[in-house]
Amino acid sequence: MNLFNNSSSERENPYSRISSEVKRLFSLEVENLQLMLTEKLTLLFGRIALVAVCFVVGATALVFLSMSVADFLLRGLAPCWTYLIIAAFYILIIIIAASFRRRLIIDPIARFISRVILAPPSDEKTDAVVTVNTINPENEEE
Repeated sequence: MNLFNNSSSERENPYSRISSEVKRLFSLEVENLQLMLTEKLTLLFGRIALVAVCFVVGATALVFLSMSVADFLLRGLAPCWTYLIIAAFYILIIIIAASFRRRLIIDPIARFISRVILAPPSDEKTDAVVTVNTINPENEEE
């Protein structure tokens, strides 16, 4: 009976090691996924914060610029014409932005999000390629 216990423990031992290694690999993959998600969300939220700050500061600057242009135009035009000119300028900007929304808004956002989410090849892979090419110089032409 003692022989059976030893042989079964010898059979279970490699399987338990494999099982523990698979669990360890899975936990490392989960940790890697968490770190990558944290990095990508940090980049995304950082860019959103930057755009929000730039939007607020830009809108404030645009208001002051509009007031200064209106003040300049009031010297030579009636107030109703001054404000109509400024309003027409803003309507023209809205029409241009709506016409080129894909090129001005959608494509840059899609490019940035795809760059954040779809990571480029890691440095380890490029180092391996460089190492292989330096070991086999005749393969550089291929």
